[in-house]
This record gives sequence, C-alpha cells and structure tokens, in this order.
Amino acid sequence: MRCIALALLVAACHPSAPRAPANAVRTEIEQAEDAEKARKHDEARAHYERAIAVAKDPPSIHIAHREFGETLATWGEVEEARTHLETSVAAIDDDPIAWQMLGIVRHKLGDIPGAFAALEKSKALAPRAWIPRRDLAVLHWKLGHRDAALAEYREMLTLDLPDRLREKVLWAIDQLSKPPPFHMPEHSAPEVPSPAPPAQPPAPAQPPPS
Repeated sequence: MRCIALALLVAACHPSAPRAPANAVRTEIEQAEDAEKARKHDEARAHYERAIAVAKDPPSIHIAHREFGETLATWGEVEEARTHLETSVAAIDDDPIAWQMLGIVRHKLGDIPGAFAALEKSKALAPRAWIPRRDLAVLHWKLGHRDAALAEYREMLTLDLPDRLREKVLWAIDQLSKPPPFHMPEHSAPEVPSPAPPAQPPAPAQPPPS
C-alpha cells in the first residue's frame, strides 16, 4: 500500500518501536490485506470490520481504522475513509502516515483547509520524510501558491531523495521559477492512492506526478 513508503521514511527518522496493535487486530488486518490482494473486496471489508470490532486499546483502534480508511480511499469511498482516518488520529495523534492519508482524502472531498492542516501535521511529525512535503507542494501549485510550492520543493532538495524524484523536483522548481504566468497544473493535486499506481513521467505543464 501507498503508506509503506512513508512508513519506511518515518522509521528512519523515528527509530523507536511503534505501539503495536493487539494480536487479534493484527491478524484480521493481515487477512484483510491478503483478501484485497486477491481482489476479494467483500472478504477484505469483513476482516477490516472485525479488526475494528475487536480493537479496544488506542494502538489497536488507531491501526484498525487507519488501515481500513486507506483501503476505502483506494475503493473510492472517500467519505467513509475520512471518518475512519479521523477516528484513527483521534486515538493516536502522532502518526504522520494517518495524517498524510487524511490530508489526501480531505482534499478529494473539497476540504482544502482541512487538507492543508492534515498535511502540515504530517510534515511536522516527520520533517525528514519527503511525501508530506511533496503533497503540500503539489496542492499549493494547483491553487496558485507559487512561493509556498517553491518553498516545499526546495526543502525537498535537502532530503535524501531517489535520483528520479530529485529530477522531478528540479523540474518543478524550474517551472515555478519562470516569470508569470507560470504553468499551472490541470489535475495534479495529491491523489487518493491506488493499490498499484503505475509510474509515469511528468507531463510538460504539470508538477511531477506522485
């Protein structure tokens, strides 16, 4: 899932062990993920719902709702996804992955202030992770906030980026540094993740894709 990349980056910045959910919750989530890989969505939903039903402590509630919320977003059920992600951060509010996902879902629902708040929270919790900054930069660009987008992209250059991503960031900075009117993206705000998004090169007049 898409949150794996952010999880790896966060782990590098915060080496302390995460709070683990109960075994019963972990088992249901693993079974849900296996069902989802097999495209058995109804079976996956049932396992996620059971994970939520047996989750009693904050770490279990947090993980169960976060994982189901992310999956619902990939299914296009963004309103319900937001409900679960908000429940997740209410249980434990220092998980940058949940906040980043919540920001994407809120944007999809048209809650721009809420999207920015969630993405800024994610960035604050994982300042050395590039994914929240990337999402903020693209959202700022779409809304015409050139200076804010440039600031996020330039900050990304101080991070440990894959070579291909660094090239995209340099391209974005070049586009945004041109005299107005600079190219505005047509539809490149942060997207609800898909289970296996294809890699695509940046279009000439858009920010680099996620």
